[in-house]
Amino acid sequence: MIELEDFEACYELGWTDGLPVIPPTLERVERMLGELSHRRDEVIAVLPPAGGMATLEKIAANAVMAGCRPEYLPVVEAAVRAVADKGFWLDDMVTAVDPMAALVLVSGPIARALKMNGDAGALGSGSRPNATIGRALNLCLRNLAGARPIRHSDERALDGSTIGHPGKYSYCYTENVVLSPWPELPTERGFDADDSTVTLYAADVPVCVVDMGRTEPELILRTIAESAAIPGTTNIFFRQDLWLVMAPEHANLIADAGWTKADAQQFLFEHASISRERLTNRGLFGFMDNVMKPSWQDDKDSDNPISIVDAPERVLITVAGAPYGGYTALCFGFGEIVINKIDTNRGS
Repeated sequence: MIELEDFEACYELGWTDGLPVIPPTLERVERMLGELSHRRDEVIAVLPPAGGMATLEKIAANAVMAGCRPEYLPVVEAAVRAVADKGFWLDDMVTAVDPMAALVLVSGPIARALKMNGDAGALGSGSRPNATIGRALNLCLRNLAGARPIRHSDERALDGSTIGHPGKYSYCYTENVVLSPWPELPTERGFDADDSTVTLYAADVPVCVVDMGRTEPELILRTIAESAAIPGTTNIFFRQDLWLVMAPEHANLIADAGWTKADAQQFLFEHASISRERLTNRGLFGFMDNVMKPSWQDDKDSDNPISIVDAPERVLITVAGAPYGGYTALCFGFGEIVINKIDTNRGS
């Protein structure tokens, strides 16, 4: 039985994200590790900016606090490995003033085995694996990487986000493979359809785009492209990956008209653009121009509009949500996606 004092002790130790956690007793951590207990001291990653040593035991302790079941641990471990990859920009995600959080996409057989939600409300509440896997990763970042909002009273705090991000509680889902007309994202990147993977992306809050009642792919995609071409996002500054969560209605209307995902990516690359005059005349980035030069300024004398990504493959389309409603969510961000295979053999 858990006593109220146990919850309060976790708060006093600074282990929580503001919500109650399950106290990580030795017995609970041991149960979470299970057949992996012989690996408890293995250093899975060193997490910047604090440089915390993410041993499997520490990851398991955070998974306990998040409310994970033991079978979720391999997913959390793979996610921790992914955020530690240099391409993910974890140091920047934690310390920058941008409101970025680690978006987690779980793909392949393990997502189905764990009954993760890629259907109605995929990015919302109500699914234990979605909620607790994402939360476990964020607790690892809080307790090992220093991802705590900077306050004068907390010397361990390194999270410089000005506004914050609800995804710092949990930001995790899977694709709706039953209703999607296209392969899952990792399959496009060379992984086998039978591989269980986790994909990480440093993402802002979703921007929901609605286009209902129309069936023409070009018109739907044009709405999405024009909605994505916002001057004040990190994408126009870095022109890196743009993440889409496309509801099945949009995806199937586009696919049924004979468009491949690559066709949709190419269209969005070409049409999600902003005129150089609109950016340069406004001095949009102000002091940032003195810190780092926007990528598009390398060709500042051109009259060509500036795409918010630098290549079609940077438009990352995932399909999730209920079959009703013409919606697509845009998640702006920076850095690159990192995809890791998940070791589903708990006895190894």
